Amino acid sequence: MFKRIVAGVDARQGGRDALTLAGVLQRAGGGEIVAVHVYTYDRTVPLAEAGAVEDALHGELLATLEGQLAAAGVAARPVIARDLAPARALHAAAEREQADVIVVGSCHRAGANRLLTGDDAAAALRGAPCAVAVAPRGYARSPRELRLIGVGYDGSHEARRALELACRLAGEAAAGVRATMVVRPSGAGEGQDALERAAAECGDRITPEIMVGTASERLASSSGELDLLVVGSRGYGPLRRVILGSTSTELFRGAACPVLVLARGAAAPQDKHSEEAARAG
Repeated sequence: MFKRIVAGVDARQGGRDALTLAGVLQRAGGGEIVAVHVYTYDRTVPLAEAGAVEDALHGELLATLEGQLAAAGVAARPVIARDLAPARALHAAAEREQADVIVVGSCHRAGANRLLTGDDAAAALRGAPCAVAVAPRGYARSPRELRLIGVGYDGSHEARRALELACRLAGEAAAGVRATMVVRPSGAGEGQDALERAAAECGDRITPEIMVGTASERLASSSGELDLLVVGSRGYGPLRRVILGSTSTELFRGAACPVLVLARGAAAPQDKHSEEAARAG
């Protein structure tokens, strides 16, 4: 299902969390992990010595990254990138590798088992060329294989794509899907009909659920029961770029499980049957 997963890795907790989540997604949906460590320019080095210093630094960082991969037990291709903006380097790696998803860790200021996107994570989310998944703080200490995948569903095109992706991933991982539609009290009946019609297209792995309230609050409140929450990008910016709407932004602040956001208009990862059909065609 996945072809490549780009993970932003550093020596901090967020990098370890991202690498662990990338491994979980790989075990569920396959694909190659590209572990990218980004370092910034060092402008204090004399120009005559810059080349030698950078070669030495590159070697040290590569050895450290390979050690992190070994410690995590994750098979990945290590890549060292240099850029003033880590998010820009991750986006470039994702485009170069034609990745299906970028995985980053939560901000180091986040509370236990909660997402809180800091500068690096938030920048990685904004304008990403593919889906982005964010791991909660401390995820590396207690990772969970995909057994129950949640989807925020509101009937929009973006939500339908999120539901389709969740169902394909669940099929690969032998997991269940819980599709949640959050409505106002007056819209519960109509919402139930729309959700059941969408669920019927995804087979018997899916459980539809109606909640009354605010979408971000209700989805976040039940996220502790999930192993992954998938939502569509509702912000309107360039096609095939992740532009976060208000619901996605609030989910990143309050969700207790990893959250995966699809880019608007970008092609979602295909399941094995779709890939085989495409090749045959």
